[in-house]
Amino acid sequence: MNNYRSGYESLVGQDLQERGIYFEFEKLKIKYVSTVRGGVCTACGSKKVGKARVYTPDFVIPRNPNPEHNLIVEAKGRFPSTDKSKMRDIKKANPALDIRILFQKRSNKQASECQAWADKNGFRCAFGTHVPDEWLVP
Repeated sequence: MNNYRSGYESLVGQDLQERGIYFEFEKLKIKYVSTVRGGVCTACGSKKVGKARVYTPDFVIPRNPNPEHNLIVEAKGRFPSTDKSKMRDIKKANPALDIRILFQKRSNKQASECQAWADKNGFRCAFGTHVPDEWLVP
């Protein structure tokens, strides 16, 4: 039994289960560093300060025994600026990981904005509750 945090995650998980696709929900932990805006290092005075963090992706679909070949799907119903910064930091710290974003389409304008952000930041994305079949092929 999965403890989804949102109705949207539940719909994505249900779709994967109905299609017989094995996945793990919020089990993987990925380390990254986020930039602390306005921070100052107390040891050296540098204004470039980072904070160690851990990212727990929504869905991990194994494609190979090597974890770096797994498909990571982040389901985003809303996509505020804090999440955008976080996803950029995660990708910067873990460029070899295959992280893709599944957006819940609320409007054509929102879809256009999310697609533009994903393209600019090197993320593959799709819309709806259905993980695209082509994403499942290594």
